[in-house]
Amino acid sequence: MLIAVEGIDGAGKTTISSYIAELLRQRGCKVKVFKEPGESEYGKKIKNSEDRLSPEEELELFLKDREIDVKNNILPALQKGYVVVMDRYYLSNIAYQSARGIDAKLIREMNEKIAPKPDLTILLDVEPKIALERVKRRGKLSPFERLDYLRKVRKCFLENMDETTVVVDASKPLEKVKEDVKKIIDSKLKQNLD
Repeated sequence: MLIAVEGIDGAGKTTISSYIAELLRQRGCKVKVFKEPGESEYGKKIKNSEDRLSPEEELELFLKDREIDVKNNILPALQKGYVVVMDRYYLSNIAYQSARGIDAKLIREMNEKIAPKPDLTILLDVEPKIALERVKRRGKLSPFERLDYLRKVRKCFLENMDETTVVVDASKPLEKVKEDVKKIIDSKLKQNLD
């Protein structure tokens, strides 16, 4: 099973990805968590860039990084029977790059040619103002973290969900968010067993 945890910066993706992994291990599953952008040369270029690259260049780097992640990490783990939890996956790519003017359908098609579709996507939805306050507590803001841009990105996330997506209100206290996520995960596991 492939689970993607998505949302704007500061939504709580890393915290919830770790929580899901812990939950699944308690349920007897073997779990691997991968974070995107990854550690390939392309992922590093995205993470280390001081300024925004052009939308096309960003898209290309994300696709190349994802291709390597799929080949080296995601598919091998799935083939060995692991549940793979993605801390960001291609819905982020669709939302962040379509917010800069690239066609969302095209981004989805390009990604689905190279990456397996998630069985479940958890979209942590949070008001950008709240998200940015959380991000500021972590330190310096990245070029992706501007209020006007994150508002557009959030809108793109909500407009580009598919049938695998479940939205969780991530502005709630963390324990409540975890409770909501636990219900979703348990329901998905039950479906897979039925």
